[in-house]
Amino acid sequence: MKRKSVFTFLLALISTAVWAQTTPKIALKYSRLFATYEFVKKLSGNYPETIYKEIFNKSKYHTAAYQQLIAQLDALNLYYEFSYPGYPVAQKLSVGTTSIIQRNLIYSTSLNEFKKNTFGLIPAGDLFQFAGILEKFEPVYDSLVYLPNKDKFDRKFEALEAFVHKVPLGQYFQNGIILYNAPWDYSIPIDIAVIPSIDEDGFTGTAFFNNIITEVPLNFNDNDALFSVLMHEIYHTLYNEQSLAFKNELNGYFYSNASPNSQYANLLLNEALATAMGNGYVFEQINGKPDPEPWYNVKYIAEMSRRMYPLVKQYLAAKKPMDKQFVDEYIRLYDQNFSAWTTEPAHLFTYRNVLTGDENDFKFLRKQYRRANYYENETGVTPAALQRQSQSAVTKVVIISANNKQQLKWVQETYPELKTWKYNPAQEFMYTVLLKDRTKLFVVNKLKSTTEAIFTKNLPATK
Repeated sequence: MKRKSVFTFLLALISTAVWAQTTPKIALKYSRLFATYEFVKKLSGNYPETIYKEIFNKSKYHTAAYQQLIAQLDALNLYYEFSYPGYPVAQKLSVGTTSIIQRNLIYSTSLNEFKKNTFGLIPAGDLFQFAGILEKFEPVYDSLVYLPNKDKFDRKFEALEAFVHKVPLGQYFQNGIILYNAPWDYSIPIDIAVIPSIDEDGFTGTAFFNNIITEVPLNFNDNDALFSVLMHEIYHTLYNEQSLAFKNELNGYFYSNASPNSQYANLLLNEALATAMGNGYVFEQINGKPDPEPWYNVKYIAEMSRRMYPLVKQYLAAKKPMDKQFVDEYIRLYDQNFSAWTTEPAHLFTYRNVLTGDENDFKFLRKQYRRANYYENETGVTPAALQRQSQSAVTKVVIISANNKQQLKWVQETYPELKTWKYNPAQEFMYTVLLKDRTKLFVVNKLKSTTEAIFTKNLPATK
C-alpha cells in the first residue's frame, strides 16, 4: 500500500507539471549524425565551393574511394512524397521522405537506431547504402570538422541555449498559435537542430514538422536576428497545421472580397505574415523595436510584411485569431499599396502551374523566375491535364509548340473566360487573361521562336 501511495503521489506531480505548462517548449539539439549528413552533401560536385570542400580536398580522405561514396550519395533517390488532397493549393505542404530522414537523423543516437526508425520509408537497399555512406564519413567529419572545433562548438551551443532559456520564445509561439488559430499540443516541443558551422557565410533556417534546422557560423553572434528568423520558420509550421475547416473559412473570406487582387494577396499571406511575426513582433519583443534592417530579401514579402505589421500587432494584443475583418484589412493594404504587383511576372510566377509539351520550358522558367514558393509542372497539353490545371488557384501557364490548332481549341474549351477569344494558331503570341479564381492564365503559342524569346518580348524584365 505504501508503494502504491508513493506512485500515486509521483503520478500526481507529473500530471500537475504537464497541466501547468502554459506554453510550448522550444529546445535546442545537436546531432552529429545529422551534421555528418550535411557535411557530406556539401562535398558534392553539385554544391557550391565552400570551406568544407577546401578542407576535405586538402586532407588524406580526398581519395577515389571517398569520391565514389560522394557520387553514390548524389545518385541515391531519397525523395518520395505524399500530399493532402482537399487542402487549398499551396496551403498544406506535401511531406517528403527527405524531411522524415532528416528528422530521424536528428533524433537517432546511432546509425542502427536510425535504420530501425527509417526502415520501410524508402527502399531497403537505398536505406542501407545511405547509412553505409554516413558510417564511412562519420570519422571524416569528426577528424576534419568536429574534433578540431569541439570547444568552439560547445561554447556556441551553450550561448544559444542560454539565449533560449532567457527569452520567452515559447510565449511568442503561443501567441502565434492564437493568431493562426492552429491546433497544438504542449507535449509536442519545437526542436531546433543546431549545427555550429565553420563557414562564415551567414546562418540558415529551414522548418518541417516540429523541427527547425539551422547552421550557425561560429563567428555569428546576433542571436536576436537569428531567433527572429527561426521563429519566422516556426510560424510557417502553424500556417501549415491550420485545420482544413479553418483554411476553407479563410479562403472563403478572400473569395468573398470584391478585390480582383484578393487571390494574389492570399498567396502572399504565408510569407508576409511569418515575416511580420518574426522580424516584426519577435524582434520587437526582444529589442523593444522592430528589426531596422530589411525584413526579407524579396521586395514583395519585405514590403507587405511591414505594411501589415500594425494589423498583426493589433490582433496579437487582443489575443484574436485571424478572421474576416483581418482578411479584409489585409487585402485593403495590398490593394492600396501594391496593386501594381499583379502586373509583375516575378510576383505572379512565385506560385505557378505550368503545362507544356517541351520539358526545356521548365528549365527556362526556373532560371527566369527562380523564386517559386509553389510550382507544379506537367508535360503534355491534353484535355485532362488542362482540367487538372484549371483547379489550381495559382498562376497558370500553357505553352503550346505542337498540334497548335487542336491544343489551343482544348485550352479555349477548358476555360470559360476564353469563350469569345479570337486567335490565330498560325501566329506566335502570348495571351493573358484574369480568371474567375482571380489568378492569371498565360497562353503561349510557339511556332519558330524559343520560349525565352516570346517571354522576353511580351513580359517586362524581372527586377
